[in-house]
Amino acid sequence: MGFLDNIRGSHLWALVQKEAREIMRNPYLLFLILVPPTVQLLILGGALDPQVRHLTLATVDHAQTVQSRDLVASLTSSGVFPKNVYLKDENQMLSELERGDLNVGLVIPKNFTQELNRGSQADVQILVDGADAYTAGIARAYVLRNIYQFKPEGVKVSTFEIPSAVRNKVDNDASSSIIDPKMSILYNPDQESSWYFIPGILGACLTLTGTLVASATVLKERESGTMEQLLMTPAASWEILLAKIIPLLTFLVGDVILAIGAAQMIFHMPFRGSIPLFLLASALYAFVGIGMGMLLGSVCKSQRQAQLASFFINIPLILLSGTVVPLDTMPPVMQAISAFDPLRYYTFIARGVILKGATFSMLWQQLGLLALSAILILVVSANRFRSQLV
Repeated sequence: MGFLDNIRGSHLWALVQKEAREIMRNPYLLFLILVPPTVQLLILGGALDPQVRHLTLATVDHAQTVQSRDLVASLTSSGVFPKNVYLKDENQMLSELERGDLNVGLVIPKNFTQELNRGSQADVQILVDGADAYTAGIARAYVLRNIYQFKPEGVKVSTFEIPSAVRNKVDNDASSSIIDPKMSILYNPDQESSWYFIPGILGACLTLTGTLVASATVLKERESGTMEQLLMTPAASWEILLAKIIPLLTFLVGDVILAIGAAQMIFHMPFRGSIPLFLLASALYAFVGIGMGMLLGSVCKSQRQAQLASFFINIPLILLSGTVVPLDTMPPVMQAISAFDPLRYYTFIARGVILKGATFSMLWQQLGLLALSAILILVVSANRFRSQLV
């Protein structure tokens, strides 16, 4: 009890209470802390999806046979092309592609079935809208795979015009293979993209919120002229600095808890790991965001200037962290630069704890690097902040 009494009677406790009241009285700061992180997490968690679905397929079927309709049915049997639209000719198809109303067009020639029956190679024409390179690549691969594997009744697959490397793989299908593969997808069996993105988006929201709110609190003191009043108090500079950090840290950790709870309710995301370990990592990364915000607040002259500067810092941090773009797909140079990105380590820890139930012994290296990042950024920002109090 004596220790707690000493804390309550200290200058630090009085300053912490003062800072907490300032945040509670400021609707702008309170809104920044509570609303954007949860809303952004829910919106981005539902919107970001690397899987391509609901593409538009149109067909010009000059053959009008059972085999041609079976080929179209094989393409619309999954969620990639939920339905097919039959067009009258190629000119109409080109017009639809030019307007962007069509992703893939399939033209089946009149002699399609006759060529199959003769054992010859039957050609079909595929037109893909390549304006969206990512979607076009997925659509192309899906269409080609289905055509390679299409087996009309009474016709061998080899009669299709398939490259030899692919033909060898297609001919050795499951029915003639001596291996019967049994595949299991761990941790995310339904491959819910929101489960993958939400931990990373949470870190990105902590970055944006911590930076903006911390810089705003520092600059508000300067703009309102209360920084001079702090200099006249008997509190030490480290007490003033901690008083700025502790309330923000408490609000941000509470934000994390609120966001994870909302994600579990809406996206049914599991939480398989240790809650204290996850909160420790979140607190360490919150220190990173607060440190960057205080550094910006000590360098910039106004809140608007700090907001613009924060985007210059935060956007590269988010893009290089593996939050949205997987690290494996980045060039080697970008992967090397991302080693200095603290959000990379927080994203790795959050995904490991939430989805895999990873323990401290599995994540101690990433936790150590995250702690090192937080210490370095806080030391730099603290020195800069102290220079304003001297």
